[in-house]
Amino acid sequence: MATVTKVSALGKMNIPVQIRRQAGLERGGPVMMTVVDGEVRLRAVRNVLPGLQADAEAVFAGSGETVDLFLAERRAEAARDDARST
Repeated sequence: MATVTKVSALGKMNIPVQIRRQAGLERGGPVMMTVVDGEVRLRAVRNVLPGLQADAEAVFAGSGETVDLFLAERRAEAARDDARST
């Protein structure tokens, strides 16, 4: 479905309800906005996150990097900083 709408000088626009409904945004919500080949694309964040999570998993799989390891390293770093400052 295609429709014409106007973007104000401040960058605001109204997205017609039929377009929002098709995108799963009939009640609004956070969106990811990108420009691809000169086209502005809006996607509901809830539809983008699974792909981003899969990409992150592919990058870090087998690397040994985990959130728990990252947090442990930050805690150790904070403890060292605290020890130096006292």
